[in-house]
Order: sequence, then C-alpha cells, then structure tokens
Amino acid sequence: MDLSATIRYLGEILGRVISEQESPEFFGIEECIRTQAKARRAGDAAATNQLAVLIAALSTDRARVIASAFTLYFDLVNLAEETQRVAALRERERAQYPAPIGESIAWAIASLKERGVSAEEISRLLNQLRIELVLTAHPTEAKRRTILSMLGRISKIVRVLYDSDPLPRERAAFDASLTSEITALWLTHRSRTARPAVTDEVRTGLYFVSSIFWQALPRIYAELESALAKHYPELEMPKRWLTLASWIGGDRDGNPNVTALVTAETLRLHRGLAIQHHRGAMQELSRRLSMNEQRVPLSRELAAWLDSRRPLPAHVAFLEKRYEGEPYRLVPSLIASELEIASQNDMTARLLEETPHTARIQLADVAEPLDLIARAIPERIADDELKTVQRQLEIFGLHAARLDVREDSSRLASALGEILRGLNIFPSFEGESNSARTRILLKLFKDYPTRPAGLAKNPGVTAETAETWALFRLLTRAREVYGRQLFGPFIVSMTRGPADLLTVLLLARWAGCDDGLPIVPLFETIDDLDAAPRVLTDLFRLDVYRAHLESCRTEQIVMIGYSDSNKDAGYLAANWALYRAQEQCARVCDENGIKLTLFHGRGGTIARGGGPANRAIRAQPPGTVDGRFRMTEQGEMIAAHYSNLDLAHRHLEQMVSAVLLSSIVDPNSADLNVRDEWRVAMMAMSATAHDSYRALVYGTSGFTDFWRAATPFDEIRHLTIGSRPAARSGGDIQITRVRAIPWVFSWMQARFDLPGWYGLGAALDHQMVQPNGLKLLREMYRYWSFFQTLLDNAEMSLLKADMDIAALYVDLVPDREMAQQIFARIRSEYAGARDAILAITEHAELFDSDPIIQRSVQLRNPYVDPLNYLQVEMLRRLRALPDQTSAEAESLRQVINVTINGIAAGLRNTG
Repeated sequence: MDLSATIRYLGEILGRVISEQESPEFFGIEECIRTQAKARRAGDAAATNQLAVLIAALSTDRARVIASAFTLYFDLVNLAEETQRVAALRERERAQYPAPIGESIAWAIASLKERGVSAEEISRLLNQLRIELVLTAHPTEAKRRTILSMLGRISKIVRVLYDSDPLPRERAAFDASLTSEITALWLTHRSRTARPAVTDEVRTGLYFVSSIFWQALPRIYAELESALAKHYPELEMPKRWLTLASWIGGDRDGNPNVTALVTAETLRLHRGLAIQHHRGAMQELSRRLSMNEQRVPLSRELAAWLDSRRPLPAHVAFLEKRYEGEPYRLVPSLIASELEIASQNDMTARLLEETPHTARIQLADVAEPLDLIARAIPERIADDELKTVQRQLEIFGLHAARLDVREDSSRLASALGEILRGLNIFPSFEGESNSARTRILLKLFKDYPTRPAGLAKNPGVTAETAETWALFRLLTRAREVYGRQLFGPFIVSMTRGPADLLTVLLLARWAGCDDGLPIVPLFETIDDLDAAPRVLTDLFRLDVYRAHLESCRTEQIVMIGYSDSNKDAGYLAANWALYRAQEQCARVCDENGIKLTLFHGRGGTIARGGGPANRAIRAQPPGTVDGRFRMTEQGEMIAAHYSNLDLAHRHLEQMVSAVLLSSIVDPNSADLNVRDEWRVAMMAMSATAHDSYRALVYGTSGFTDFWRAATPFDEIRHLTIGSRPAARSGGDIQITRVRAIPWVFSWMQARFDLPGWYGLGAALDHQMVQPNGLKLLREMYRYWSFFQTLLDNAEMSLLKADMDIAALYVDLVPDREMAQQIFARIRSEYAGARDAILAITEHAELFDSDPIIQRSVQLRNPYVDPLNYLQVEMLRRLRALPDQTSAEAESLRQVINVTINGIAAGLRNTG
C-alpha cells in the first residue's frame, strides 16, 4: 500500500470503531465537522461559520468523543507517515547501491576521502571522537507510555502490511488485529490520571534504551567500522565513541521530587537494565558457541579463566556434562550466573549505607573473558553475534546510560552558605557577589583541603541543605561501589561566574567525589551567554580549577541553553548569541590548551533549538565541534526519533555524519571565513529583533494577561505529563519565572508559535531597507549555513502558525481593546517575517524548498483546525464557570486535555 491508501485504510477502521463503540450518529457528526473544516481551508466563508456552529452545539460528552476521534486519527496518520518514510529510505538505499545513501556515515567518510582528507587527519578526528546523546524528562511528551506501547503494536502490523502482499486470509487476520488494537486505544484514557513519579519517567527513558538504542548503537558502530575499512583501511575505529547519558532521576533543577533516594533508585534501575540485557546475551551466546574443543582448542588464558571459577555452580556443571567437549558454552553461562547474583545484590539501600561495599561484578569481569573467546575462535564467528555483544558492553557498560546531575547555582550557594554558618566559618556566603564568593572559596580550598571536622553525616541545617549534601555523599558512595562510569557531569544551571563551579568543586572535595568529576557551566540567558567567555577565562586562571581539570583529562564541557535564551530575547537574538558564545568559548579553551565539548540543550520546537539535528550540527561555527558533541533529546522528541528502529537509525547516522563533516571543514566553504559584512548585518538584525521581542513580551502592559487568556497555559501547567513544576518558584505567574517548555507549548497550541519567529520580521525589514540589503541577505542565505538554517527553521514555524486560528483564541481575552492592540502587532510582525523570508529565499510559498513537508502540513491543517475550535470552545465554557472545582469543570478539562494531545500529534510538536 502507498501512503494515501494506508491512511485511508486506517481511517476506515477508525470510523468502524467509533460507530461500534459510540454510535453511527457520533461518526456522522465527526464526518460533518471534518467536511466543514476542509471546506473552510478551501476558502468557503460559509463553512467557517458552520464549523463554529457545529462545535458550539456539542455537549461536553460529544465534544470529548469528537476530540478523541481527531486525536486518534493523527496518531494513525503519524504511524502511516513513519512507515512510508522507512519504505522510501529502503528504496532509496536499494536504488543507489553500492553508492552510500546521502547523509549516512559511509557517505560522510567517502566525502572526506574524496576531498583529499589524509589518514592522519582522520586519525586525529577518531582519537577525539566523542558523541553523547542525553535523554531528558522535560515535560513535553503528551502521550502516556501505555499509549506509546499501543501505537507501537499498531505500527508493527502496518509495517507488515506495507512491506508484504498478504494472502486474503492473512489480510483478514491483520484487519482483525488492527481493529482490536484501535478499539483498545479508543477505550483507553489518553491522559495520565496522576502526575508521574520521577522513577516512572526513568522507566520510560529506559524503555527506549532497551527497545531501540540497545540494537541501534552497535549498528552505527559497525557502519563506521565498515566505512573506515573501505576508505581508510590503515585506521581502527575507537572502542567507545557514541554513548548515552540521561538527566532523568538526576536533574534536580526546579524539581523537588528528585532527591538523593530517587537518584540512588535511578542508578539501580540503570544497572538493572544493563545486567538484564547482558545476562540474556550471555545465555544466547551459550547456545551459539557450540564449537568442539578438538576443532577449536581452548587458549591457555581461557582455560585458566575457567579453572579459576571451579568448582562450577551446579547448573553450569550440568551444562559441562551435557555438552561435553564444548567448553565455549561454559564461559558465557558462568558470566550469566555472576550477573544474576550481582542483580540480586544491587539494592538502592546499599548506596545510602556508610559501610564498605564493592559491587560483586565489574565491567572487566564480563569483557575480558569475551575478549579471550574472540581471540580463540575463528574470525568469521567472532565477528558475528559475539562482536555485537562486545560492542554492547563497550557502549552501555553495566550502567546502560551515564546519569548526569543538574542543580541550580543559587541552591548550591545557599547550601554551602548554611554549612559554613553551621561550622562558624563564614556568616553570609550566598549573599556575596560572585567575585567575593570566589575569593572566599579560594581561601576555603586552602584552609580546608579536606572535609572540616565539624561537617557530620547530616550537616544539621535546613532540609534543603541536608538534601544537597546527601547528593554529594551519594556521588561518593556510588563511585566507591560501582566506579565512576555511572555518572556523567555535574551541571550548574544559571551559571553566572567562577564561584558557581567552585562551589560544586568544594562540596565534592569535602564529600570525596571531586577527582575526575566534570563540572559543567550552563549558560542560559542572553547576558549569561555574552559573559561565558569571560567566566571561562577567569575560571581557567585559577590554579585550583586548573588542577581539577588535570583529573578530567584537561577537558571542559560547556552547556548552552536554547530555551531560556529564546524566552529571554526572542528567536533571532538568541540564535546569534548562541553562535557567538560557541565561537568565543572555543577560542578561550584553545588559548588555554583545554579540549572543549559543547553541550547543546536543544528541545523539540524551533524556539527551543529544534529542527533537523544534522543541519543544526552542520550550521555550528567552524572549529567548535572537532569530534566532540553532546546534545539533549527532550520529551516528545525521544518518542519522535526513537520509537521506530529504522527511523532511529536514520536519525543517528545523520547526526554522526554531520559531526564527522563538521569536524573537518571544507576549506572552500564560506562557513570557514564568515564575511565581516555578514557579521555586521547579523549584529544589527539581532539588536532590532531583541528590542522588538522585548518590547512586546516584557514591555507591553497587560501582555502576561493576554498570553494566559489567549493560550491554554493554565491547563498545560496542570497536565500530568511530567514530574517537574511548570514554574521555577511559587507565587504569581510571571514570564520570567515560567519555564520555557510550557511557555512554548502554550503558544504552539494556540497556533501563534510566537517564540519561533517573533522579532524576525522587524530585523529582516530593517536590513532590507539598507543599500543592497536584500542582495546581501540572499548571499547570506545562499552561502552561510548558520543563516540558512536560521531562516529555514523560522519558515517551518511560520508554516505551522496560523493567525486565523490564533484569532479564535484572542477572542477569549476579557480586555477586548488590549487584546486587539496586541494581536494587531503580532499579526503585523508575522506578515513581515513571512514576506521577508519569501523575498530572501525567493520562494513563492512558505517551505517551497521541501514540497513533501509543505504538503503534509497543508493536508493536516483541516484535521487540526477542529481540535483548535473545540479547545477554544471548551476554554470559553470552563472560564465562564463560577465554580472551577465542579464536576462540570473537570469534564471540560478532560476534553481540553484530549485536544492538547491531538493538536500536539497533528503539529508533531509540543514544547
């Protein structure tokens, strides 16, 4: 089946399910609404009014059914599109064989070879190649894990139908299975009944590690190895260069639910998953390694390893008798047995104990005997399943994914301040300036190089400080028990100066976990990004920090935040500040002989650094990647990128390909030497965009009230889709305190998508009126990857935005005069941004550069529109109720939650 036929087929099944489970009448109403929505998009003014009348006439219960119908339809459309994309990728690869498919790893290595890049240059790149994906639980995944699992089962059936020509009886069986699954999906509550616990989020993240990454990452390794063997046969691939990390269970910033106990449980779950997978792999190897000892003699080292394990456990001794002469089976069986014992002894409580304890099994205990087997058996056998298992050990270790820890700088300063007061060392540490705190900290390093005698197990201050100190003790304990590999870096949110990092270093030193602990500044606001080079320069001048970097292999990770910088300054100004910060941080690190890894805190939407990851990597400033790249995969983007193994592979290979090519920049590329006049233009446009955005969001009286009334923000912040609160602190809702995710999510739902483009129109217009302004902008778009990606991503935001739908939400604002004044500014800026981009790109319509995506958005709009109409109507009814706690209010909120799910699925974006 092709895409249209698949969508039609799934839609017919959904129609039958609605008729059966609700009534034919409900299905008829849904079809009438769909027809009017399509007519509205076709320009029928009467259909616009009729659609509004139909929606207004719905009871709350009928509104729920209609919203569920359109929402489930988008789930099925998304599955069909993913299946079609996989088929298209396979067909393209087949058609191009033996030439590699574009943006693959083989294509990247071949391109470098064709450019004349020497083996020495590739060797240098391989020696420092380090790519890490970091999974986060940022609350943007609007689907329950139960729903994701159901959709996964439907997807598998659709894939079989797409790839095969089933017999009539097989087709009937598939129809029955799909109808059953879609019926169950229809009858399942789409929203969580309670906010998930942090450990629920941990398990969701590990679901993707288990079901996708465990298979996908070894395949990526194999492809790099194969490409090198073909084009650079003298070089060997590094052992461990593409890995996983996670914030889930370690990100304490603004989330009081992440405690030391939760982090300890997270470590147990990570290790438990790794051991479970490795144990299963050992059992499978035991079944496969049936070589007879007379044909493949044991090496002396392997025989000695087996002898060191005698007497054998009873079940292994039984295998030895049963498979006499096949000793290779025994080695993985013994490892599996030891892994099982280790899993039984891995308890959260052990990490919180003070008594000495060492893990029963370490990575080397598993890896070394497998290496002995690989050297002893024929290469043909060793290069098959055994090699995959060895790679999984190298990639995932016994911890599955490294756990990062993140905490806000003010919380850390407050904790140290209370400890210092309790020890009568200093009365008001946290109240001092950053420079003053730096001087105090340098004195403390000198006067108290180890934990002060008075600092007990519990510092005896507030619960918050006790919890912070418990975290550092846990870091120490976990490293003692399991080794350093369990943890990633310690990230300091809202870094303002060297004192913020030195605070972590001092607490870690007193706790005994500082050696080799990467401490990472996170620069988030525009001011912080501008200050980043100075902060790093001041930090690297400090002997105590330079000495610490020696224990970290003279490497410094620097994290840059895309979300808060956008909320602070708008789309264009934030992107230019991020670009310049990367350039300058790279320069400072190079001048100080320090290897830099930039850690990109990207989200799902354009406003939060989203967009195609491979294009974003290629658009980074030259010299800032250099083989080292770290990036977050947040919220719904984890499911979007990694629910399907084939699409996950494509996303990963595109990302790796981009890192390889960005690390050795083509000397003929304009990106290598950005022209001064381009930079001058960007500086001027950034200032104009910044002022335009700030004037609207922070300088317009009543704007916060407008935003809260014209979007479903209040409903979003009460959604049970994440464990973290929507705002950083209590009290009245203020834009400065609201987290970037619900901020962006709310604008996306109401179809403004304002954070993804506002300010751009004023900036581009300002430049276009300059002499040769349009010509210059066209040159920048054609030859500068950064500027091209900037405009292309904004073009996507403008394509998904819809001012006519946004106008429906504006009608919800009580102050009509204020609402119209603000909306007029927004609408004017939208038109200016759209017209300017079309002039620069020389497109007739938005996204002419990608007709497939353009067509997809156009086809989806008539199905998203009814959900927006429903959402507006339910918001109007809810806000008119005198009792917001009534049963009727709760019923309306349930419908709104369904529309939020549906709009997110239709637009393929949340926050």
